[in-house]
Amino acid sequence: MMKKKNQGQTMVEFAVTIPILLLIVLGTFEIARAIWVYSAVTTAAREAGRFASAVGEGEGGTPHYVDCAQIRSLAKLFGAAGSVQDADVLITYDSGPGTTVEGPCPISQASVKVGDRIIVEVTGRFTPAAYMPLFQIPEITFTSQVHRTILKALNLSSIPVTSTPIP
Repeated sequence: MMKKKNQGQTMVEFAVTIPILLLIVLGTFEIARAIWVYSAVTTAAREAGRFASAVGEGEGGTPHYVDCAQIRSLAKLFGAAGSVQDADVLITYDSGPGTTVEGPCPISQASVKVGDRIIVEVTGRFTPAAYMPLFQIPEITFTSQVHRTILKALNLSSIPVTSTPIP
């Protein structure tokens, strides 16, 4: 008789604690996903900015800093976790902090001078996957902005190349 009473008590304790345990587990997963989306949006802005400021030309002979399609494509690729779309990538140019912003991309190559900066702003969204009636988590928008100096007309052939091995 005592054994049945203990089994009933165990079932009641389990029924009371399982919702709390599930709430903690699901909450942990949602927080981890939000951090993942934040990281993806930040990486998308960083990688798109890095490509845009690099020396060189793209496939069509267009310099990287005015190749808006490729910049947006990289931002979408790295920001896939945040559902980044073309409209979520803003590309502008300036001549340094406190100067007026030019753009949006594309602008003419002639209007970009040595030392100008490209600004890539990426916006992504975190939408919770778990439905928790007690705690409604709203959609969260993350925005990351990168300022990179454009390396235009950098002549690497003027740098002497030595054949001396590096120790």
